[in-house]
Amino acid sequence: MSEEIIKKKTNYIVYVVIGIVILAGTVVYLTYPDIVTQQEPTINILTYSSFFDSGANPNQTLNYLVNNFENWYHVKIKISYASTDLFSQIVETKGTGYDIVIGLNNLDSYLAAKSGYFYRFNVSNASYVNKTLYSFIQSSGYVIPYEYSPLTTDYNLSGPINTSIIQNLSFSDFYNSTIANQYILENPGTQNINGEDFLLGQIAFYTGILHENWTSFWNLSKGIQITSDWTSGFTLFENGQRQMFFSYATDPAYNAYFNASPIGTTPFHYGGKSYAWMQVLGAGILNSSKHHGIDEEFVDWLLGQKVQNLIPLNEWTYPANVNIALPSVYSVNPPISSIIPLNSYLNMSLAANNIGTWTLEWSSIEG
Repeated sequence: MSEEIIKKKTNYIVYVVIGIVILAGTVVYLTYPDIVTQQEPTINILTYSSFFDSGANPNQTLNYLVNNFENWYHVKIKISYASTDLFSQIVETKGTGYDIVIGLNNLDSYLAAKSGYFYRFNVSNASYVNKTLYSFIQSSGYVIPYEYSPLTTDYNLSGPINTSIIQNLSFSDFYNSTIANQYILENPGTQNINGEDFLLGQIAFYTGILHENWTSFWNLSKGIQITSDWTSGFTLFENGQRQMFFSYATDPAYNAYFNASPIGTTPFHYGGKSYAWMQVLGAGILNSSKHHGIDEEFVDWLLGQKVQNLIPLNEWTYPANVNIALPSVYSVNPPISSIIPLNSYLNMSLAANNIGTWTLEWSSIEG
């Protein structure tokens, strides 16, 4: 038999075998489609309960974020919502059970980087992140910022305090009980991040700018209403029971977008300048994850232009990606460029080492 005939017969046999394999695979897939699904890895994400839940179409937005990624990478995304603050939940689980954590604030991002539970990584879209945000979390590449906002004082346009006074609000104004009695704040000592961030900003201002003992503010400010969480505080504020509420600089845009009652918001003022604590939220990957490559792709997706474009009208914060144009409704917010971040006056290492003591001191003063 000639060599040419042998080659033809060999090729024919190979083609037949390949055809049988393809046919068999097709039959298995059609008969047992769940087999393929079961082989897809699941990426477990731990985040906060309001994650992409505050826009006009929250389900549609979250589905866009999740389903696109699932289809591209042939994975399943499972989102879990923290029952306490995110970092505390990671500590409780010893860094297991999740792949990605989204929503770590400044202090928790720093603690995450020092904890040993998180994986150091970099992604291509991180190059578009506002570089200043990295300095506010000092997370050494273990947590990457994806959104941020100054924390300011929301105020109702009607109430016992003239808005011209509120628009120039200073920390020392709280020594006046008339003003303090119109203020609502989340509990700084119960891991509510806005309450904790108010405390950190107040300590930064008193120690870094005034060079005074930070406790003097709490000893002289009596009548502030402390609530257990943001929702209960906002409800009191929205119902007009008190005129001011410590919240986000983007809240006026939120109310304008949804045609709610107009409100104002203001940073703290001192010496002709404006100050606010800059709350930064970041995403981190856990060491225990078995899918670091896919985890990195998800964080890259989170930082990319398509997802970052969704942040202003769904998260109601500023996107970390510097290439995102803000919606026109954000023009009602105070100009962010005019606000000096109080974060610059408080080292995160000092804050991490002392936050427990500070909250205990705060509790003893507040009773």
